[in-house]
Amino acid sequence: MGTHKPKDTESYYNRGIAYYEKREYAKAIIEFSAVIEREPDCAEAYNNRANTYRGKVDFDKAIADYTKVIEFKPDYAEAYYSRGKLYAEDDMYDKAIADFSMAIKFDPEHSDAHGYRADLYRDMGEYDKAIKGYSMELELRLGYPEIYYDRGEVYGEKGEYDQAIEDFSEALKLHPEFTEAYAKRALAYFHVGRFEYAIQDYGKVLELEPKFIEAYAARGIMLLHIEEWESAKLDLTFARNLRIDIIAEFHKIYEGITDFEQKNDVQLPKDIEAMLRR
Repeated sequence: MGTHKPKDTESYYNRGIAYYEKREYAKAIIEFSAVIEREPDCAEAYNNRANTYRGKVDFDKAIADYTKVIEFKPDYAEAYYSRGKLYAEDDMYDKAIADFSMAIKFDPEHSDAHGYRADLYRDMGEYDKAIKGYSMELELRLGYPEIYYDRGEVYGEKGEYDQAIEDFSEALKLHPEFTEAYAKRALAYFHVGRFEYAIQDYGKVLELEPKFIEAYAARGIMLLHIEEWESAKLDLTFARNLRIDIIAEFHKIYEGITDFEQKNDVQLPKDIEAMLRR
């Protein structure tokens, strides 16, 4: 059996890269496998083959290859991060968080690992850890409105609405047409009783995204709090005509008419009361 020259192995490797970039994944796998056959401890070949398996959505084989990379290069942060993402895709949160934590250990400035781990903490209800992760990501990635938005959502889920408003406002400074940030800030404004600001934000949502028709119902409900009866009725009627279940939207916030009136010391007009009563 003849020996293989290093340049032969390099040729397989380079072809594998070329096929991968062209998304010809089956051919790329053949080439990277040829490299591994000749150099069984080539971490780079395993890593590239893992990336290729991931492109083919063959996650089990990709995880197996990332695991081989880590065996050969235990401090390779990117392999932990890549494997962690695949574990997250399979809802294996504990394993994913462990891998993101290892990625951060070996690369403390790995902003994506901080952010992805924060996402998982948020999904698991570990809000303080999520906020810490997003804060670290913000230090590493200045000027990203999406991170302020994500942290704002967590503050909102914690009931810390003033901090949520601050984060959504920062997101909007960076991205003035960030529709979802207006919608989330409007809800936070509602929770702190700043109804006029909530109404303004829902108006901005409708200006930017007219198809976001749920905002008519939300704005209509906000208008009830400041006793703008005609405007509220117009929004609620328009939302109802667009097949929005305005009663269901109302009950997301209040148990019923009596609950609304007691909490806000407001008496609804009979015609609006009839619109919202089951």
